[in-house]
Amino acid sequence: MQQNMANTTPNRNMLTDKELNYVKDFLSWELLAVKKCEDAANACTDVQIQNKLRQCGQKHVQHYNQLLTHLQ
Repeated sequence: MQQNMANTTPNRNMLTDKELNYVKDFLSWELLAVKKCEDAANACTDVQIQNKLRQCGQKHVQHYNQLLTHLQ
């Protein structure tokens, strides 16, 4: 228990360097997912599949924006 407490910040409004790196990684992964969805939609000829891929991309945009709100 004592070791777990040593890895946290005293002020819960602040992130440790490790936590901040995790959030940066998550943001990068979400952006990559958006780009992959858009690329796949552009390569697809089926309109229904294009729409589903773009909806999926929009979900990743929402996730990205939610992560950003936690940094403010």
